[in-house]
Amino acid sequence: MPITVKFTEARVAALRSEAKHGRVEYQDEQVSALWLRVSPTSASWYVIKRIPGGQRQRVLLGKADEVSVAAARVEAQKVIGRLMAGQDVQSEKRARRVTQTRDSLTLSEGLAIYLAERDKLRPATKATYERDLRTTFGDFWDRPLSELTPERVRDRHKDRKTRDVRAQAKVEKAADRKRIKASPSRADGAVRALRAVVNYLRSERQLDLPDVARRIVATKGWGNVPRRKRALLGDALGEFVASVRALPDDLPPDLTGTQRDLTLFLLCTALRWSSAAGLQWSEVDFKSKAVTIPADRMKGKKEHTLPLGPAMLAMLKHRKSEARSKVYVFPGLPHEERGLTPIGRLSSRFLAKIKDAEGQPITWSPHDLRRTALSVLESMDVSAYALKRIAAHSQESDVTAGYLADDVHRLRSPMERLETALLSGKKTAHVVSIGHKRSG
Repeated sequence: MPITVKFTEARVAALRSEAKHGRVEYQDEQVSALWLRVSPTSASWYVIKRIPGGQRQRVLLGKADEVSVAAARVEAQKVIGRLMAGQDVQSEKRARRVTQTRDSLTLSEGLAIYLAERDKLRPATKATYERDLRTTFGDFWDRPLSELTPERVRDRHKDRKTRDVRAQAKVEKAADRKRIKASPSRADGAVRALRAVVNYLRSERQLDLPDVARRIVATKGWGNVPRRKRALLGDALGEFVASVRALPDDLPPDLTGTQRDLTLFLLCTALRWSSAAGLQWSEVDFKSKAVTIPADRMKGKKEHTLPLGPAMLAMLKHRKSEARSKVYVFPGLPHEERGLTPIGRLSSRFLAKIKDAEGQPITWSPHDLRRTALSVLESMDVSAYALKRIAAHSQESDVTAGYLADDVHRLRSPMERLETALLSGKKTAHVVSIGHKRSG
């Protein structure tokens, strides 16, 4: 039961000074529904009132540090009147708080909540979401998320698809701004990232936010970028491999040799960049001649083991004997704060060194090497199930795949044949070159 007292400023101060442990509640002599809860660290005003025919209601008015005794009595009378009129004061307060949160939450804060709570997202996915939102909706970065209406999102999406809109980007370096080009794929990616953040906040924080992609869906305005098919096959593949293998070893700060070895490793394993570039020595098993990529660097969030061919095994053994890092197989240059970390990207200087037989630079990307390797494997009549296993593609919906033993050793033969075909210098018969372009 509460202790009944006559509240004054001096009396409240005395009650707070007497609080040594636990919580004690006091009731006002003048307004019986006004209560003060006191603890050693805080004191708060409440209205506690039982409505005829209903349950007892407890409504927080505020901190005693912020609300005086006189103001607490006035506010208590208002709340009592609303309760007696049948209003759900607590629900109204919750609704106001949600509205205030919605109207004040910025795009950057919303993204931070989403990335922090969706902890299963890969680091590469998180970086892509932030990059796309910064470059497409950067002018809303520190503005309320609620300002991104479906109409504004539709108009910005259209601009990002068709124009080099750079003024709105929120980037740190001028070079990053210059790289922004009209891109249907980046426009789609930015809206999908925004929709993921908004939908999460609608679901988990009960924020009244609109479907930001509604106008794009209604007008069928997506970029609908077709899946890339570019790969290095036929003559282009032989020229590419010969050019890469001819590159020299590292002469720090030039890491040509490390980038050369990583490029060949990508080609001969069909791994994604995020899986291969961060390879650690603990993930290489020289005895079983295999590498095991942990789940956190795999797109499918499942550990992935691949056998190694003799050339890749020899390359890794050589790198181990002259390792610059005790942790990473393909380390970049040291950072003052973080020390040695994996290579973040292939340098433009390195890319310029890879040329065809006519001396022209070859256009390619790390993911092109994955498509190249899988295309070569398919041309060798490697079974679809082995191909999916090498690519680490999900087979959960395939009933037949569920009957096959998950034996990594059955992949050794196709992986060794792949390495031989790629590095032998011979043309891959009956493989058609698709999408190969030369710059110049």
